[in-house]
Amino acid sequence: MKRRDFLAALAVGPAALALPRLAGAQAWPNQAIRMVVPYAAGGGIDAVARLVAKAMGEDLGQSLVVDNRGGAGGMLGAEIVARAAPDGYTVLFAGNPELTITPWLQKASYQPLVDFKPVELVSQSPSVITCLPSLGAATLRDALAAAGTRAGGITVGTPGNGSPMHVAVELLRAQSGLDIVHVPYKGAGPATVALLGGEIAFALVGAPPVLPHIAAGKIQALAVTQPQRSPLLAQVPTLGEAMGFMKDVDFVAWYGLLVPAKAPVEVVERLQKSAAAALAQPAVRERLQALGTDAVAMPSASFAQRMRKESEQYQEIIRRFGIKAS
Repeated sequence: MKRRDFLAALAVGPAALALPRLAGAQAWPNQAIRMVVPYAAGGGIDAVARLVAKAMGEDLGQSLVVDNRGGAGGMLGAEIVARAAPDGYTVLFAGNPELTITPWLQKASYQPLVDFKPVELVSQSPSVITCLPSLGAATLRDALAAAGTRAGGITVGTPGNGSPMHVAVELLRAQSGLDIVHVPYKGAGPATVALLGGEIAFALVGAPPVLPHIAAGKIQALAVTQPQRSPLLAQVPTLGEAMGFMKDVDFVAWYGLLVPAKAPVEVVERLQKSAAAALAQPAVRERLQALGTDAVAMPSASFAQRMRKESEQYQEIIRRFGIKAS
């Protein structure tokens, strides 16, 4: 090779070698993305995940395939993503139980604030204390008093141990001094069915499964467990309004998108942009409201801050009142 040709080859060689890497980076995603939902198919979070996955898939040009991996109160699915390759092709669509609550109630194989990078807080649903109209009470105070005089007493069903609703029940019991019995179910749907069947006096669940029954007059909404009233149930008082204390409680159920902590910044930014675009669509927002959840669209940094703050709050409440997983 002549010296001139050799020098020319040296000059273009590094650039030529860089081209495949650049092309690969620009091509993401070039295959379907696995969206792990740590609960069984058919629940509220599953419906929200599938709605968001469809809209994001259209934006990204690749399908987001929902993979339901229920078990251990949401921790099984979370663990799968925490241990997955941080390449952007495995994402987690999860709620606050497995990210800010359950790890304080039982040993977890992952650290939510260390092993995940929050991408977008998608939506949140009010938690509602409900009873049957047959209890004959207009307010939560009256309903609690009426249930206390009946066989079975004050039984409150929730979606399960470690849920925000479980913590709310334990806090209400501790601060009211009432003999409240927590009855965990495997999801909000079963707890709602149990209430309708008279197995329990109250159900404290996220709004989605009870909203149709409230509208039909089959279930009575008594309070929402958050600081302000919910737009979905504007006529229903907060727990603070109903009881005269616990005014600052905020036990909503939220859903968010996360990736393994070491996922590339570019991937996180692209996913966040796609999620934000999906949530900006009027049809998506309307469908979320129909599912009983309000679009939030909180970006990565703010979502991470909320997770840290909420995790600290739940840790303090769980330790203070000695709340147990079962």
